[in-house]
Amino acid sequence: MAIALHHSKSPLESVPAESPFARFPIIAALPERVRMAVEDRAVVRKYTRNTPVFWQGDKLRNLPLIIDGHLKLMRNTEGGREVVVDVVGPGETPCWPETLTDASAQFTLIALEEVRIAQLPITPLRHCISSDPRSAVAWANHMSRQQRALLDQVASTRAPSVPARLGGLLLHLLGRYGDKRNGIIPIRLTRQDLADAAGTTVETAIRLMRKWEKAGVVETRRDSIRVLDFTRLQSAADGADI
Repeated sequence: MAIALHHSKSPLESVPAESPFARFPIIAALPERVRMAVEDRAVVRKYTRNTPVFWQGDKLRNLPLIIDGHLKLMRNTEGGREVVVDVVGPGETPCWPETLTDASAQFTLIALEEVRIAQLPITPLRHCISSDPRSAVAWANHMSRQQRALLDQVASTRAPSVPARLGGLLLHLLGRYGDKRNGIIPIRLTRQDLADAAGTTVETAIRLMRKWEKAGVVETRRDSIRVLDFTRLQSAADGADI
């Protein structure tokens, strides 16, 4: 397989020529001939922290497959605020119905850290999905799971209080990417990221995290957040004052 190597707007070192596609069910479900043709047209790019992969409103010409690293999905509200809707990571494919149409992207995708993304041209994928039942079913299943996860996260952002929203976010990330045995969420999130996700100001996010740190609920590290008291954080997410 030949993987074309390109740099993003913030290029890093060259990417090793190895196949990154085995973990993506929607690609593995393609007929071998089509899958090989799609993989041969793949472009692997690296993005540094805070580099956008695409913006809300862009026309999507490629399907992004996240090889490693985490990114945030952001959306502009009617009031002009930017809100972190979700965080996506390795093995995920942040795609929506507009991937298969000419509609514009509903979100902005920005790197939270150094990431590698394999980008596949959408046109041959559309043709395959429209002509191969197995591929169509795999795609539908993938999008259904992704939509459920996104709806769950969006629901948590609608909690009535900032502590409930922030607690729900941390629990969501711990369950999705972390290790409940040690409570570590292995994602570098700034106070601005937390504020955007909880729909509050940076100052409020800082005060709340400091309060929880002093209470022994969480511990902030340079590249991660550790949940020290899962039960109390769950209580905060449920609306209790801790």
